Amino acid sequence: MRVVFFIAIAVWFVSCTSPTDSTPDVPNSEDTHTLTVEARPSAIPADGVSHTTIFVEYRVNGEPVADSTRIILLNPMGVLNAGTIYTIAGVALDTLTADTVAGLGWLIAYADGIRDSAEIMFTENTP
Repeated sequence: MRVVFFIAIAVWFVSCTSPTDSTPDVPNSEDTHTLTVEARPSAIPADGVSHTTIFVEYRVNGEPVADSTRIILLNPMGVLNAGTIYTIAGVALDTLTADTVAGLGWLIAYADGIRDSAEIMFTENTP
């Protein structure tokens, strides 16, 4: 009984710890990856209400990436609607709501080990 138990544990352990695919999910080094992020418009009032559209385009060898490719957005100022967006025909969109403090903010887009960034200006409110 003990031998069967130890064999069962050994089989379970090997099956749980042996990966079926040890190839990491990294872009092919021969492919040309292009990731572009823009804020449209790139300047908005720092009123906590105004919005800008975040436009991200991702291409491999000049062609749009597969639909549903994940793009992660990071920002220190303002509030993103989603933060994680997915491509359709190589394009993904999000909305950023203005911060309440005037200043220059950065937006970083990250996908498949590559990144791009854009500046967003939060301007002073003038009464």
